[in-house]
Amino acid sequence: MSGQIGAELGQMQNLKKTFDTSSKKSVELMTSVRGALEGTWWKGPAADRFRQAWTSEFEPALKKLEMALTEAAGEVQRRHDALQSAGS
Repeated sequence: MSGQIGAELGQMQNLKKTFDTSSKKSVELMTSVRGALEGTWWKGPAADRFRQAWTSEFEPALKKLEMALTEAAGEVQRRHDALQSAGS
């Protein structure tokens, strides 16, 4: 099996759409949570812990996920196009 290249082109298009949609949802989630945190008066140790975790862990992880999904969508599209050209 090693060395084989191939894919079902329709499935690749669906995968790209899923990556694109999920990337957008990651951005929407970041924007929503950031806005809610900025717009909410919340003080105390729990608030400080969450805000610190959001800033140092959660938001950077979501940004990384968004970038990975965007990159993967582009790669899937390039592979789809190459396979489609090879089959023509």
